[in-house]
Amino acid sequence: MNDFLKGMALFVGGAIAGAAAALLLSPKSGEELRKDIVDLAVDAKKRTQEYYEQVKKEAQRVEAAAEAAAEAARAAMEEPKKAKATKKEA
Repeated sequence: MNDFLKGMALFVGGAIAGAAAALLLSPKSGEELRKDIVDLAVDAKKRTQEYYEQVKKEAQRVEAAAEAAAEAARAAMEEPKKAKATKKEA
């Protein structure tokens, strides 16, 4: 996982923890507190889904780069074999 994704995970986790602490330490009625907790849970779900999509896109990008590198490596390995076969035929 690259630094960006680690930073995003820390940010989202910190935001959730901070919001939860603020809710629990604020002087509110039970009804207000429950509404705030529901709002926090909805926001956390939304942020988690956004983070998941970013991670998914990054994983797809890394997979494509790895496949391209593997194909380049295979082609590089075949190059000497082709040159050797051509040299023998000549």
